[in-house]
Amino acid sequence: MAEPVFTIRGLSFAYGAQPVLRGLDLTITPGRFHGLVGPNGCGKTTLLDVMTGLLRPAAGSVSFQGRPLAAWRAGELARSLSLTPQEPGLGFPYTVRETVLMGRHAFIPRFSAPSARDEALVEAALTRLDLAALAHHPVTELSGGEKQRVLLARALAQDAPVMLLDEPTNNLDVRHALAALGELERLVRDQGRTVVAVLHDLNLAAAFCDQLILMDQGRIAAFGPTPEALCAANLEAVFGVRAAVRWDEFAQGRVVVFQKNGGAA
Repeated sequence: MAEPVFTIRGLSFAYGAQPVLRGLDLTITPGRFHGLVGPNGCGKTTLLDVMTGLLRPAAGSVSFQGRPLAAWRAGELARSLSLTPQEPGLGFPYTVRETVLMGRHAFIPRFSAPSARDEALVEAALTRLDLAALAHHPVTELSGGEKQRVLLARALAQDAPVMLLDEPTNNLDVRHALAALGELERLVRDQGRTVVAVLHDLNLAAAFCDQLILMDQGRIAAFGPTPEALCAANLEAVFGVRAAVRWDEFAQGRVVVFQKNGGAA
C-alpha cells in the first residue's frame, strides 16, 4: 500500500476562543482527486491552511509524505505541495505571464534566469487555462474569473505532485470551470498527482472527484468514494436540505437534484 500523502490525527484549531477544527482525523492517499465539501464556516479553508503550514494547529499532528509537516523546509515544501487560495490577492500590475512564472520560484536559483523547462511549463499552463491571449496583460485589469484562471495556471506551472485548491472554480463560467477541473482530473489520471479541492458545486464534485470529504462544524461527517459519500442522507445531515442523487447517462456520472425550497424534514 502506498504511503499516505497526508496523515492528520486529532487536529484542532481555534481563532481565539472560537474553535474551528475539532479533533479531526484524516488520511489522504496519493493519486486521487479528493473533493472537500461542507457548509460555509465549517473549517474547509482553515484545514487547507493547516495542511500547508500557514496555520499551526492548537493540538494534534499533521504529517506530509511520512514526515511531520513542521520538519519540511519552505523551499522543499514548495517543490512538493502547491496551494491555490480562495481569494486572488493580485494587487500588483504584473503581467499574466509574470504571475504564472512565480509558480516556478522554488525551482529557479537566486539571480538565475528561468530554465527552458520553467518556460515550457509556463507556456503550457497559459495554454491549458485559455490565457495565452492575455499573457502580457496586467493582472490588475482582469475580471474575477480571469484572475482565478491565472492562479490555477500558476499552480499548474509549479508542477507539484500534491495540489491543494480552495474553491478553484470560484468566479469561473461553466465552460472554464469544466475545463479547469478536467485539467486537474487529467493530472491525477495521467501523472498520478494528488488533488484536494474545496468545491461548493456538488454536481462538479460528483463529476470529477474520486473521494469526497464532507465537513460539518469542524469535524469529518463523511469520507469515502464519491458514490458512497455523496448520498441523500449525508447531504441532509450536513447541509440540512433534501436532495436526490441519481445516475445520469448524459453526465456519465451522478447528479444531485435539490428540492426547490431546500427544506429538510
